[in-house]
Amino acid sequence: MAAIPPVILVLDIGALSAATPREWLEFSRVGSCIVPQVVYEEMKFLFDRSPDPDLERIARAFNRFYATSGWQISEATAHHAVLKSGAGQALTRRTRISLAVGKCAYALSQEFPASLVVLVSSDRSMLQRIYDIQANNLCAITGPALLQWCRTGQRPIAVSQKLQRLRVATGAQVNSTIQGQAYTATSPSRITTTPTRTTSTTRITSGKKTTIQEASSMPSWIPQAFSLATSLAALIIAGFILVNVFRSANFQQLVNPSDAAPTQTSP
Repeated sequence: MAAIPPVILVLDIGALSAATPREWLEFSRVGSCIVPQVVYEEMKFLFDRSPDPDLERIARAFNRFYATSGWQISEATAHHAVLKSGAGQALTRRTRISLAVGKCAYALSQEFPASLVVLVSSDRSMLQRIYDIQANNLCAITGPALLQWCRTGQRPIAVSQKLQRLRVATGAQVNSTIQGQAYTATSPSRITTTPTRTTSTTRITSGKKTTIQEASSMPSWIPQAFSLATSLAALIIAGFILVNVFRSANFQQLVNPSDAAPTQTSP
C-alpha cells in the first residue's frame, strides 16, 4: 500500500482572518503551511494602514506569529485557463489577490507532484475554480473545514478523495518503475561472459533464483603455475652453469699445478 502523501496548505487572507493565532498553530498539524507572497504583502499593508480595527489586529498578530511559526512564503505562480479573469472585466483588489493565490497553489501542485496541495480560501468562486482544474494533487477547502480537520483529525471529503486518487497514481508509478527494473535485470543483454575472468551472475526469472557460472578459456591458476615453473627452471640452469665453472677451474689446477702455485727458489 502506498504511503499517505505529504500535505501542503496554501493559506489566503480569508483563512487567516477567520482564525486566531492559537488556531494558526494547529494548521501545522496537518501539513506544511505556505503563505503566498501576495498574501504576506497584503498583511503587511493591513498592519500599516488598515482602516478596519479587526483586520489591523489580525495583521499585527500575524506579524508577531510568522517570525517563529516555521511557515514559508512562496512566490510560485503558474497560469491555467481556469485561473483567468473575464475579458474586459475590471478586477478588484480582492479578486486580484484571490487569483494570485490560486495561481500559487496551482504552481506548487506542479512543482510537487507527489504532495497534495490544499488551498484554504473563503472565496467560493476560487474553490470552484480549483475544483474545475481536476488535478490529482490539488484541491480547495474552507477555513472552518481546516479547523475541524485540525481538531478532530477527520479529513474533509475533498481532501480524502484527492489523497486516494494521488495514492493510486503514485502506487501505479512505483509499480511501473519496479516492473521496468525487473525486466531490465532479467534481460539477456545484461548477462555477458568474459573469457579472461571468472565471475558469477545471478538471474531472477519467474521467482526462481539461478546462479550462472561464466565460462573462461583456462583456470586462473595455470598462468601462475607456469610462471613459477619458469622461474625454478631458470634457477636450476644458473646453478648448473656455476657448478660447471667451478669444476672446470679445479680441473685446470690439477692438470697444471705449476700454474696454480708460484715457483719457489732456494736461498
